[in-house]
Amino acid sequence: MPYSDINPLDWSTVQPHVDALLATELGRDNAESWLQRWSDLTAILHESRSQIYREVSENTADEEAEKRFLLFVEQIMPQAKIAAQALKSKLLAFEDYTPQADAVMMMKRFRTEASIFREENVPLQSELVKLGNEYEKLVGGMTIEWEGKEETMPQATLHLREKDRAAREKAWRLMMARFGAERDRLNELYLQMLSLRRQVAKNAGFDNYRDYQWKEFARFDYTPDDCFTFHDAIEHEVVPRAAQLYAERAEKLGLDPLSPWDTEVDLHGEPLHPFEDAAELEEGCYRIFQQVDPVLAEYFTAMRDGFLDLASRPNKAPGGFCSSFPVRRKPYIFMNAVGTHRDVGTLLHEGGHAFHFMESSQQPLIWNYGSPMEFCEVASMAMELLSAPYLEKSNGGFYEEADARRAHAEQLHGIVRFLPYMAVVDAFQHWVYVDAPQDVAAADLDAKWSELWNRFMVGIDYSSLQAEKETGWHRKEHIFSVPFYYIEYGLAQLGALQVWRNALTDQSQSVADYRAALVLGDTRPLPELFSAAGATFAFDRETVGDLMTLIFEKLAELER
Repeated sequence: MPYSDINPLDWSTVQPHVDALLATELGRDNAESWLQRWSDLTAILHESRSQIYREVSENTADEEAEKRFLLFVEQIMPQAKIAAQALKSKLLAFEDYTPQADAVMMMKRFRTEASIFREENVPLQSELVKLGNEYEKLVGGMTIEWEGKEETMPQATLHLREKDRAAREKAWRLMMARFGAERDRLNELYLQMLSLRRQVAKNAGFDNYRDYQWKEFARFDYTPDDCFTFHDAIEHEVVPRAAQLYAERAEKLGLDPLSPWDTEVDLHGEPLHPFEDAAELEEGCYRIFQQVDPVLAEYFTAMRDGFLDLASRPNKAPGGFCSSFPVRRKPYIFMNAVGTHRDVGTLLHEGGHAFHFMESSQQPLIWNYGSPMEFCEVASMAMELLSAPYLEKSNGGFYEEADARRAHAEQLHGIVRFLPYMAVVDAFQHWVYVDAPQDVAAADLDAKWSELWNRFMVGIDYSSLQAEKETGWHRKEHIFSVPFYYIEYGLAQLGALQVWRNALTDQSQSVADYRAALVLGDTRPLPELFSAAGATFAFDRETVGDLMTLIFEKLAELER
């Protein structure tokens, strides 16, 4: 790296390198090397952001980490955005630059990003990042008291799998009450975010934030109307299937109706308990990755030296994610494991993201690492499904044969149940950012969420739980921190299911196609990336219906 003198928390050490890039006269003979210098500088700043976010996520109570986070958000990120805009403008003004084939999409993104950049939005976006961190601190610090002991929210979810229905209900109500105690603060936080986002869109010349975000996310290959087509397909092809699963669950449990604390309990005996601690989870998933592809297992091995934080603990941010350290060329996985099969699925999922980074970072420029988010999630969701044959202990996994079949069935059930929920989250945000009145209140948000819940989440009885139902949007981090980042999970699930369908015929070829698509990074449009992985980028009733049929055929086979 030619930037060894940089302190990423001191912009005065970065600006001279930005100035040098801006002062360089571009020509055909030096444009590529100039781009590489800029890419290397961007990698250092990206690495610093990942490290700072890692620290504040691993311990939301670490005051020193929060100070570094706030310094980076308030001082470094704004300067970095302004510098990036100046460098993009310089490159775009160089008319003699003819991008290589793998840089065509990058230049298209640069033009889009430059067109929506407004310097007055930089402090607003920094404030939004800080508010997102406030949400994570608030939720990450939530605990309940269970039998005299304090438990984190991820730990508390384990009680939803207990046979004793009274215990399940008690745990569910305690968790809902903990969120309920913060209802006013969460409402206030989100309405602050909404106001800022509307101003960002207005400053950039857009009628609404959705149209701005579409450009921000470089969604070149589908439109908001396509999202509504997908919602329609889910309503007609998935919701009845999910309702069928809930009805079967209610019958097996001898319940009528099915309550929200009845959706996680295992129907076949004791809940699956694949591991005792994070070390056992890590080792088991390594063995599975070895079976899927030895090269992918080597990538995972490289992460086991300080780039995994898997176990749940107090004051740890909620959820799970994979981030990247492009200077060290390593991905990092963060999650909150408590001993369930869902934790196995999470690590396999985030492992897919990690492998995507490792494969795509073979691209020379950092802007071509990864891919559009809709395909990033194919990388992760397909890995969950490609790993399914190896859940059994005899194939490297965690379970005896019967439990491996149960785990795979649970995964497929989860896909069917997830898609309607995804539609609720996505449709809610279309309404919030386009159709909601300017003076929208928290009660309006609650009412819209409740309406969408009734439309898509059929089969669970919330008739006496209106407050818990209508505030469900409080419990989805994406709605607060990453607006409009959720349809990707649904679109990607369709791609992942097609990769899995191919694997049922030829696992090795499907894995090879999957890896070939990951290597392309962000150099191709979505339809081409899907095609490289052996899938079609489509989301109509026919496509969705065919994949639901496949799932239920496989479920019938597993349950036999």
